[in-house]
Amino acid sequence: MVTRTDWRFVRWDFVKSIANNDFTRVVGLIPIAGYLILFNDEIVGMASFDSLASVAEGVKSPFLISGLIKLRLVFFGSLFVLLSFLIYRVFRPEVLEVTKSDLEFSELVRQRYSVHDLTQLEEQVHSTGWVERTDAFWLVQGRRRSKKPVVSGFRWDVRATMFSQHGDYIALLAREWWIGAVHTFRAARISSFLFGTLGYFFLAVPTLDIAQAVLRSLLRI
Repeated sequence: MVTRTDWRFVRWDFVKSIANNDFTRVVGLIPIAGYLILFNDEIVGMASFDSLASVAEGVKSPFLISGLIKLRLVFFGSLFVLLSFLIYRVFRPEVLEVTKSDLEFSELVRQRYSVHDLTQLEEQVHSTGWVERTDAFWLVQGRRRSKKPVVSGFRWDVRATMFSQHGDYIALLAREWWIGAVHTFRAARISSFLFGTLGYFFLAVPTLDIAQAVLRSLLRI
């Protein structure tokens, strides 16, 4: 059998680092003010940025792109970051709010999950529509694991016995379920990643242009 996992950079656990952080929450406010800036002729006229580099009047600007283009890049960059954040918040798996990795989720399951919770988790992983993700769970000594339930027959009051007998199985089951969760809504994951990456690039260009102009002014290049 062949298990399937997507490229790491378009899985929800990585997309979260791009789409849901303190920076994205602040940048998301920029498009609101951006409309007032981009469509105000007086503000646009003042956005040459030459004063930052101490450029005298009549001297060629050290900037590679104009102030208006910088404003537009900041506006659209922040807009893309906001879209990335919104897509993530709508489609993300809830489990990412409490665990950051499959190993961390496996430990959470061992400590807190009831027999009923484990039964539901096992039913999802063994369902016909589930896509096998990890070799560690699905391959047992080179053979494919059968989808015969293991924990479903246990009563709620024999949880300790269940973990004693099938601890390794439950740990691998939890990791398989977590990996499956971060593969949900593929189109949303890719969209959030692309919007976020493009947004950060647009935001970086004006910053790099200002930095190189100021540096050239200081070094008199």
